[in-house]
Amino acid sequence: MIEKYFNKDLEPFSEKMKEAIFEVYKNDLGNGDITTEAIVKPITVKAIVKSKENGILAGVYEVRSLFEKLDVKVKPFFEDGDEIKKDSIVMEIEGDIRKILQAERTVLNFITRLSGIATATNQIASKTKFKVAATRKTILPFNDKRAVVLGGGYTHRLGLFDQYLIKDNHITAVQKELVVGHKEAIKECIRRARKNNKQNIGIEIEVENFDEAMTAAEEKPDMILLDNMKVNEMKKVAEKLKGSGIILEASGGVTTENIKEIEKTGVDIVSSGYITHSFKPLNMSLELI
Repeated sequence: MIEKYFNKDLEPFSEKMKEAIFEVYKNDLGNGDITTEAIVKPITVKAIVKSKENGILAGVYEVRSLFEKLDVKVKPFFEDGDEIKKDSIVMEIEGDIRKILQAERTVLNFITRLSGIATATNQIASKTKFKVAATRKTILPFNDKRAVVLGGGYTHRLGLFDQYLIKDNHITAVQKELVVGHKEAIKECIRRARKNNKQNIGIEIEVENFDEAMTAAEEKPDMILLDNMKVNEMKKVAEKLKGSGIILEASGGVTTENIKEIEKTGVDIVSSGYITHSFKPLNMSLELI
């Protein structure tokens, strides 16, 4: 059941992942690379992309698609998801030096970003039985979430379209509309989502405390997200809803330091915004040879 809701198929969005890096490249290039065009003659060269630290590799798929669009040959020595060490040569490229230089920054931005996400995900996931899920705190949703999967995590929902997630502002909006209490608004939100759920996709609601979780559970959503709850309160919710069939997700402030404590509470899965918005990019360079 967790796989169904938290591990979405990215294959239908593969072309969008390629488009993302090409759009960034086009925006960077603009009307032309005036420095390279003024200085560099069109000769064929070889270059390498080299890692300067250990980590999990991601972004080869996107980088390769950009270089091939520019008629630059790519020979990868590692694949996405591989563990790489400091000084690993990730790939060798060959082509017009001007095209390589024009794409250099876009290539490095993507491969260091995505490898950083994969590495951060792996660092958390390796310390727990959980598959850590991503959130929508990202500017490259499909690319970033693929990097999360490569690091050993789950995508969670890919966007606003593939799963219901009722958040505090949805609840407040219904509360103001109907002039009702917070608990009644929680129930009404779940009812409305279920009424409109023609595709039979997951319904999840975000709560902030034990009472809100119990109120939500009365309407039997598929999932309840425990947002920034203290560990002892998470445990209380998990004990109360054990056997209910409702998946419990813990989110907010999840780190490598507290993941083991969260694991002991009895929740089913954790999600982390950190892995896609506060990660450290994996340091790499592009060098002519």
